[in-house]
Amino acid sequence: MRQSVALRVVRTDHPPLRGPPPRMHPQATGGFPWLQAIVLIGAALVFAAAASEIGLRVADLHANNLAGLQCVGAGTQLQNQKGLYLVDPVAGYVMRPNTCVRLKTSEYDGVLKTNSLGMVGPELSASGSKPAGEFRIVVLGDSYTVGGQVAYEQTFPAALEKQLRDAGYTNVRVVNAGVGGYTEYNESGLLREDLARLQPDLVVLAAFLGNDVSENVLATAAGYRDAPEHPKGMTWGLDAAKLVEDSGSWFPRNNLPGPPPPAAWDPSQPLPEPVGNDQNSGQVAPPPPPAAIGWRQRAHALWDGLRDESMLMGKLFGEPIDPSVSTAPGATPLTTEQERLNLTSFEWTILRNIPHTYWLDVAWPLFGRYLGQARDTAASVGAPLVLVSIPDMSQFDDEMHARTMANYRFTDDEVDWDRPQRDLAGVAAADRVPMLDLLPEFRSMPDRANLYLRIDTHFTAYGHAVTAAAIARYLEDGGYVTRP
Repeated sequence: MRQSVALRVVRTDHPPLRGPPPRMHPQATGGFPWLQAIVLIGAALVFAAAASEIGLRVADLHANNLAGLQCVGAGTQLQNQKGLYLVDPVAGYVMRPNTCVRLKTSEYDGVLKTNSLGMVGPELSASGSKPAGEFRIVVLGDSYTVGGQVAYEQTFPAALEKQLRDAGYTNVRVVNAGVGGYTEYNESGLLREDLARLQPDLVVLAAFLGNDVSENVLATAAGYRDAPEHPKGMTWGLDAAKLVEDSGSWFPRNNLPGPPPPAAWDPSQPLPEPVGNDQNSGQVAPPPPPAAIGWRQRAHALWDGLRDESMLMGKLFGEPIDPSVSTAPGATPLTTEQERLNLTSFEWTILRNIPHTYWLDVAWPLFGRYLGQARDTAASVGAPLVLVSIPDMSQFDDEMHARTMANYRFTDDEVDWDRPQRDLAGVAAADRVPMLDLLPEFRSMPDRANLYLRIDTHFTAYGHAVTAAAIARYLEDGGYVTRP
């Protein structure tokens, strides 16, 4: 009997089986999906950066609100110093009254608030009268005196008042009459202009040797002007730029081409008279020609713009220097080429052999003229004047000293780091003005590196406290203050 065979037909067109496909080796699928992974990682980074940026901006908004609370009562609030300064015919320029400014860098975040006189600190009497028995010390100076990098109570004028009162001089009032960027030209003018309202019994003039000598020259030769293009809204007169540019060729070590240096000053001739403020005030200085701006400068400007616009970029790579707050010389890296001297360089004042050209020759005599004017103005109301010399950071700080020597390729036989103080002492003696030199004390301190901010190079709170203590001792020892 034959058996039948059942044939089974296998269909090959059936629908795919349900369920996950079998796992296959990556090589069988063409490799790892790098492109998709990179896209996902990039998207995650963008999300994280956006979240961080939002968080930083919320925190900054909170800080702005806190700054706003400190600005209560001010008529004007500014986010930087543009608009803070007003050109003035006597003092060159002054600070706008009743104005509050937030000052923010990588090293500090605070406010500077002016009173109705356009000065920092508590109000003076609205009537201009001084309380009976008050002994008033008026401190003239620049940004080291204003102390916008710290709270007002930590500035050396405020600390000086507290130290003297704690020592028993309970009738002392110290008025901070400092203005950022001031020199003796400005300080003597401010004292003359506001003498009736300030009513000093003693005047302390704090001179910062880092720029006072050269900037007295610019104030005399060019005056000041409103400058919409400048970060501070005002600057030197238009003639100042050419004077500074030409001055590079005055120093043989620069090996720079330029017009012949002006002839040496004849001491038998009078000193130059101030030209006054620029009559073209408000005129915008011409920008440099496009050919003078290379790709490196453009790239640097773009990078600074990114760091300025993005708070995250600023946190990661450092915020660009805000020239309306600080020149921040301590932030610059060592130069690859030799730094060049010009009129505004502090370093020309430490040269053993200063070139004899007109504006360099008259720099110290001009300092003496304006110091003498301040002395005479103070004496007109029976107030003595004391000079305090604030050194440049490079004169006592080891790191900044080495930086300066390296940047300018100085040799020890070219420079005399004590010369500015000796020249200033000679000027003060000729003007019969007693002088306190802070350089020896700063140099003697084992923790002297903490006196100035490392980038901004203004006083830290500690630097203000040390300065206040030194001035208090000097005034007590000299009999300039008496207990009531």
